Amino acid sequence: MGLLQFSASQAARLQHVPFHYGIALLLALTYGLYRMVLPKKKHNLPVFKLRDNNVLAVLTEAYQKYPTSPFMLELPGMEMAVLPPADVDTIRGLPESVVSIKKHHYDVFLGEYTYMGTKSDEFDSAMRNVLTRNTPAVLESFTEEVEYAISNTIGPCQDWTPVSARKAMCRVASLMSGRAFVGLSLSREPDWVEANVNYTADVSKAWMILKMIPQPVRFFVAPFLPQVRSLKRQRKNNEAKLAPLLEKKQGSSPALAYEEKPVGGNLLDWFISQYKTTPTVQELGRDQLLATFASIYNLSNALTYIVFDLAATPEEDVEEMRKELMEVLGEDGVIDKNSLAKLKKLDSFAKESQRLCPPSLVNIPRIVTSPEGLKTSTGDVLPTGTRMTIMSHFINHDPKVYPDPETFDPFRFSRLREVPGNETKYQHASTGLDNINFGHGIWACPGRFFASAQIKVVLAHLLMNYDVKLRKGTGKPGQIHYGLAILPDAQAEIMFRSRK
Repeated sequence: MGLLQFSASQAARLQHVPFHYGIALLLALTYGLYRMVLPKKKHNLPVFKLRDNNVLAVLTEAYQKYPTSPFMLELPGMEMAVLPPADVDTIRGLPESVVSIKKHHYDVFLGEYTYMGTKSDEFDSAMRNVLTRNTPAVLESFTEEVEYAISNTIGPCQDWTPVSARKAMCRVASLMSGRAFVGLSLSREPDWVEANVNYTADVSKAWMILKMIPQPVRFFVAPFLPQVRSLKRQRKNNEAKLAPLLEKKQGSSPALAYEEKPVGGNLLDWFISQYKTTPTVQELGRDQLLATFASIYNLSNALTYIVFDLAATPEEDVEEMRKELMEVLGEDGVIDKNSLAKLKKLDSFAKESQRLCPPSLVNIPRIVTSPEGLKTSTGDVLPTGTRMTIMSHFINHDPKVYPDPETFDPFRFSRLREVPGNETKYQHASTGLDNINFGHGIWACPGRFFASAQIKVVLAHLLMNYDVKLRKGTGKPGQIHYGLAILPDAQAEIMFRSRK
């Protein structure tokens, strides 16, 4: 009888299940039976299913068989079409009405609780236009905060001291991004820092549970999950913290605008400037949470990889970067927009770290929204509603693009920039058919210049103030593949010593 078999003992156990959970379970079972008889979207692509919880092995097998054509990948709670690199050109300029990144983000990142993928024109405008134009102000907030952030996470290490790299870099990312977003003193409040560090973790935990539950049933189940309740509390707490800031800005007289104040907090002003009327604290809270999720999660991971790579880099290459810093910055060591562009070796180091340790095995995720579907470069048509992405892992490891691709070569990209005509190419924040780690096209990551600047400010500070090495008897910490996501080893410790 299988699914319909139900014993008296099982019925007795259900008496102890809370009523609302019972209703949710019944809805899930009903919807599950409905899905069993519901016709699936039609496609003619080969299907590869997850085995032994090893997504990379399945992707490798699929790519070896179909290197230039799409295939379907089935994961728990998710099915998607994985397109070959040639289709980067196919989708790079397509609007939301054909393929939607917002719809993907809303579904994957629990938009009903996190705002991801929701309509937020003011946020989009601030990130894509105002933030990019105001790099000097952002850089100033980073350089003002980096010493405080690192000294309060790594601290003075008179002798070799083990440091949890992931934990330290989470706090560094939160402090530095917070300084740019909301300014002092809120950005340094322990409760604010801790909440922002935990926020992205709660999103990930909630998604791992909810992705296993059919979409129509989530509405009934989600409110009872501790992780979802935590996200709701975070929204309320953020709004309560931001309310006094908004009130102060609204009540400021023109004369106060010229008073000397601590550097930072510009992003909140830029958000406000994009509204036609005075924004509510709920709207600003949404914008701040969107910025937090977009920055802290990926930034903290990227900074952790930077620390891992720095610890494993030969001393002569480390000294090359220190030499570049001294030549470009001089004794004061202050980074501004002009000097940042001259730090080509640091930029190359950051780009190489991202090449081997990107956020995901795939990128440029979309959901097909056109009623006619999407025609790929091979002529295959993906029906509307199909989740799709691009195979980025094999771009990053393509020996035709990157000689000796498995080797970390810190100056791979700075050497390429020495070739006449390449002076402005191969930069950390640039995108292209050979590099989609920040996306590509009209929906490339709008905060990539913000992220790149922060990474290089942190790297420069570490180089000039610390010696860094691996723990004795250990190799460079590895990656953890969590589904399609690539995560740094959160348990790994790196040795730090203050430079005399």
